[in-house]
Amino acid sequence: MDAHLNLGEPLSAAQLVRIRDISEGGARIQGKSPGVGVRIVITRGATQMPGRVVWTADRHFGMEFDEPVDVDAVLKAAPPKSPDRPVYAAALTSGLTHFRREAARGRTASFGQRLAGAGR
Repeated sequence: MDAHLNLGEPLSAAQLVRIRDISEGGARIQGKSPGVGVRIVITRGATQMPGRVVWTADRHFGMEFDEPVDVDAVLKAAPPKSPDRPVYAAALTSGLTHFRREAARGRTASFGQRLAGAGR
């Protein structure tokens, strides 16, 4: 599930990460690790989970929470809204009928100028 990570400083930029495993005491996070021993805050919805990084491996790292976390509240929380996530064309055309999708691809409609005497 998506969440934001920041370094616990008021002006630090939030990084989009994924929580892969979570328990009351800690979590396995997918994303760029800030390094072992670094204090971080993971935010999902209104739930903030401060703690520190205790291990790193490849693109995952583990954190230990400062206090026990209500796992159910984290699971039910709304994911973060992030403008840096890509918007795919399929999402933009999902409401179109088959005919309109084909027309949008240029298969049943053509646009342009026709020159006098051309194509006769």
